[in-house]
Amino acid sequence: MKKKILVADNHPVMRKFMTRLLEKHDYVVRTAEDGLSALDVLESFTPDVLFIDLVMPNIPGDKLCRIIRTMPSLNHAYIVILSGIVAEKNLDWEALGVNACIAKGPIDKMTGHILFALEQSEQDPPCSSPHKVIGIEDVYEREVSRELLSSKKQLECILDNMTEGIVVLNPDGRIIYANSTAISLIGIAEEKLLALPFSSFFDKTHRGQLQQIIEGSVSVPQTVGEDLSLTLNGRQVLLSMLPRKNDLQQTVIIKDISEKMKMEEQLRQARMMESIGTLAGGIAHQFNNALSVITGNIELLRMSRPDDSKVFEFIEPIRKSAYRMTHLTSQLLAYARGGKYNPEVMSLSAFIENSFPLIRHSINPAIQIETHLAEDSCYIEADSTQMQMVLSAVVTNAAEAIEGKGHIRIAAGVENVTTPPIDIKPGVYACLHIEDDGKGMDEETQSRIFEPFFTTNFQGRGLGMAAVSGIIQNHGGWISVESEPGKGTALHIYLPVVNNTKKEERKVEDLQLSKGSDTVLVIEDEEIILDICRTMLEKLNYKVLAASTGEDAVTVAKTFDGGIDVALLDIGLPDIDGKNLYPLLMQARPDLKVIVCSGFGLDGPVQEILNSGAQGFIQKPYAFNALSAKLKDVLEGQ
Repeated sequence: MKKKILVADNHPVMRKFMTRLLEKHDYVVRTAEDGLSALDVLESFTPDVLFIDLVMPNIPGDKLCRIIRTMPSLNHAYIVILSGIVAEKNLDWEALGVNACIAKGPIDKMTGHILFALEQSEQDPPCSSPHKVIGIEDVYEREVSRELLSSKKQLECILDNMTEGIVVLNPDGRIIYANSTAISLIGIAEEKLLALPFSSFFDKTHRGQLQQIIEGSVSVPQTVGEDLSLTLNGRQVLLSMLPRKNDLQQTVIIKDISEKMKMEEQLRQARMMESIGTLAGGIAHQFNNALSVITGNIELLRMSRPDDSKVFEFIEPIRKSAYRMTHLTSQLLAYARGGKYNPEVMSLSAFIENSFPLIRHSINPAIQIETHLAEDSCYIEADSTQMQMVLSAVVTNAAEAIEGKGHIRIAAGVENVTTPPIDIKPGVYACLHIEDDGKGMDEETQSRIFEPFFTTNFQGRGLGMAAVSGIIQNHGGWISVESEPGKGTALHIYLPVVNNTKKEERKVEDLQLSKGSDTVLVIEDEEIILDICRTMLEKLNYKVLAASTGEDAVTVAKTFDGGIDVALLDIGLPDIDGKNLYPLLMQARPDLKVIVCSGFGLDGPVQEILNSGAQGFIQKPYAFNALSAKLKDVLEGQ
């Protein structure tokens, strides 16, 4: 049987010479003008020997050898490299699967070298000596070859170190070159991706359109992927199609924009959350004003009829309902990032351990809860009530995701975070991990879990995870979520760590009414709240001055003949906000003590006033005994 030979060389004279020579010696010969054409021939032709030119367009010889050695049908084929620069090409020929190398030279000398290589292939076993270059003594101008190769290597080095992927396509859109970044982005070894259609690596919905663009006439640079959401091996990419080279080859620059798109989505989500949060904060503020009226009048009614059991029977349900609504406004303000009401230094592990009994009773007994808590080395500064809300909401969500029996794992510790979200500094953070083996979530659900009132169970239950997000962000932390349908969910909460300098706190319900005889200036624009506060203070034997605007407050501070011991300063006045009013009051009365009142928390303007020297803060709606205790503490300098 005649042996088959494939000659791959881009020079027509060389192909013609070798065809005549080999057919004269009774071989079956097929030829190819470049590496890509050679692969096309190999789809229907299985040669015994291959003569491959090292320097060819559309997949060079060394890369063609790599591809051939991945083909099972050509494992035993004898490969001979042809090149005038083979001695200067610093390649591991044996690793490429090359059996022999012939240096291109004069045609009359080449005949003997080719026949010698064929004799070597006929031996049993075939003689393989790729590092011995046949005919090297007949090659001239090797110094020029070295210089050309040096320039080529520099260019290859530049291309392989680019952050963008570079691919070169033939007119049909098949890959004939890919730099290191492109190979990494595609995720397939070079010898497997060469000669494949570039469009085949993209989603089916985009392949047709992309192939049309590739095969079309591109006379100016064209960007693809701004309107299409192109993904390559799971990464979102942008393609820059450069004009064709002599209407034959096309260069495509692949830019990985996954991180950029992720950051833009984070920014979009943050802006959306901020807008909704502003709305939620405004609603909560109005709620708190209304609740201040309700709770204030209830307190006054109870004080005026302390022994009337019938009155108590009627007003107690109102009082409880009002404080339930106060809890809702706390959630709204938490979502709106309205502030930490009563921050304290606490051990995260101890907090979880102490909160566990309160949560356990509301969870399905069939669900096991495991805790893995670090030693008391991670301390956070947080509002315990809000953190209780966070823990309860997250664990409840985890339990509801489990159908029947299951596990919830709660872990706490400290982590060194090097790549936090945007606007967060790297560093050491306390971390709370809550994992469940429930039904999990798809990507769309994950993108919505922090929206107010969103739930996968039934609509309208409450703020839930929206409040959790607001609380954690307001405490300087963030939340990350990992979930897949059918594989459960892991929620990771990160909070800044602080030193263990815990302060002793008093619960509001333990505070006793304390009367005084000092003068209090109440600055409040809501007339009905102003009247309630005045009545409360008068029942506590305080002398009361009132102002409904910032201008009135400054006038009273400047013109009142007697002393003013303390001012209750509402943060949201219509004419002068609390932040700008505070220095005016201090200018008029340098010794005046100030308690800031707000339906919001301790962040923003409130914190600025406290940092400027104000002595205290009380959050609306406030209980009678809380107001009494706060006045006593401030007046006594505690």
